Amino acid sequence: MSRAVFSLPVPAAVPEFLTPRIEGIRKTLRAGRCEKALGAAQDLSHELATSHGPLHVYALHALELVAFCAQLAGRPILATEVSVYAAAGWQRVLGSKHRHVRQQTRNAVASWLTVTNAAEAARTGTALIALLQSVYGLTHPSASFVKRRLNAITGTDQEAASSALQASGPALLITP
Repeated sequence: MSRAVFSLPVPAAVPEFLTPRIEGIRKTLRAGRCEKALGAAQDLSHELATSHGPLHVYALHALELVAFCAQLAGRPILATEVSVYAAAGWQRVLGSKHRHVRQQTRNAVASWLTVTNAAEAARTGTALIALLQSVYGLTHPSASFVKRRLNAITGTDQEAASSALQASGPALLITP
């Protein structure tokens, strides 16, 4: 991979051709219609991945929007899966050390901490640990924390599993 790939800018502004659709999703979220906003974000994400490619910055930002809408719609499993996928995409484009990759990885952890279904927490937690290890390394505190929660959820101690499945974390503070 060339050095130029690692220094690609992550656009802060919404491209003009996407502004009306993003604004529509924002208004839908503010109106409290989170599922409808999620559907619109998913449609946009699919269209951008098809037209620009799955690793284009527009497509990756659209995935982030899908994850955000999914969290607001009360679908933390989907939010976690999409955040992990988006972080992995950014990682391929920008490299593991880029701040945007790390931010999206933190978003994935925040969503995962709100997953309360044991089977889904185990499934998504495994993918999350792989991402954390590839971004931060084997001994990073976040990876250790996720491993501990995952071990409690999948362990034989029912009380520990129940405690570990209590939704917590910064994703609970997200409001439209």
